[in-house]
Amino acid sequence: MNLAKRGPLPWLLGGACVVIVVAGLRAASGILNPMLMAGFLALLFQPLTRRLRGWGMAGGLAVALVVLAVVLSGLLLVAFVGVSLRQLALQIPQYGERLGGLVAQVSARLAEEGIDAGAYLEGALRGPELGRFVLNASGAIASGLSNLALTFFIFAFMLGGMWELERRASTHSRDHSPLAARFLGFSETIRGYMGVRAVLGLIAAVLDYVLLEAMGVDYALLWGVLSFVLSFVPNIGFTLSLVPPTLLALVEKGWPAALVVLIGYQVINNVIDNVIGPRFVGREMKISALLSFLSVIFWAWVLGATGAILAVPLTVLIRDLAFGSADPPDMGTPQPVTPSTVPMPQGPPPPHDAPIVDDPHPAPA
Repeated sequence: MNLAKRGPLPWLLGGACVVIVVAGLRAASGILNPMLMAGFLALLFQPLTRRLRGWGMAGGLAVALVVLAVVLSGLLLVAFVGVSLRQLALQIPQYGERLGGLVAQVSARLAEEGIDAGAYLEGALRGPELGRFVLNASGAIASGLSNLALTFFIFAFMLGGMWELERRASTHSRDHSPLAARFLGFSETIRGYMGVRAVLGLIAAVLDYVLLEAMGVDYALLWGVLSFVLSFVPNIGFTLSLVPPTLLALVEKGWPAALVVLIGYQVINNVIDNVIGPRFVGREMKISALLSFLSVIFWAWVLGATGAILAVPLTVLIRDLAFGSADPPDMGTPQPVTPSTVPMPQGPPPPHDAPIVDDPHPAPA
């Protein structure tokens, strides 16, 4: 029976199943986040271990070297961001006088417009409250080290088991798995996407760092590093990386410097994300900008920060596993239409005993 003739019941059941699955994912995000991030890292670094094994290195040693390099890089990044935020929190009281002046100016301006927001601004932008907020942020980063350790532990085991996935993906294997082959094909797409995002994010981060150094904004290297890390979060990451240096420029240098930082960030990141990026990201992932933005909102709501980082890969993985690859069918190279290639209408073949009729218009000799 046609599905359209069954009424809305199948659609309602399907929607209910989706709601249950999403609710389960959100409830289990605490354990899913380390597993998803570990699997993502294993897919990224699987070619490196395969190359090390190809050079004659033992499989266990290759996995250990790759895991050690990734762990050290992650720890250095987290330590740098945490220490920098601690130093920034300790220096916030030095900006108290200028911050109070800015609050007074904004409160007076809002009072002229009939908006009484002075008490709220003084409570939200007072130096001790900002310092406490930054200290809490750095403390959250430090507490996240436990999840990071669990992620790296799972990553080591997943990376060590990737050879089994490679073996089953091979068509020469007796227990060949088409799903494993499709999953490895998806990993190639993910590596291409992450490579493009890394290059574009690095270019934007370097330009942002040069802009902040030229404007004399403190902790320019920290904001450049955060700009690079947040570049892996489509659409939303740029806004998150823009706010801190703009506020710091406002407190240190005043409104003109903050305006220059704001406009400079907008020009640099919009050109890279909206002019250069879609040509490469869309080619690698075959996903529209609207779907990318909606996927970030959805997965960030379901899984938190990990979902925001893995939003596009998760969306493309579900799409490819459920509906197949988005590659268009190969129709071959189009051939020019010539008289010799135009098919002529053919009727039924004449009977064997049919008389031969001479051409009424014979060609001249």
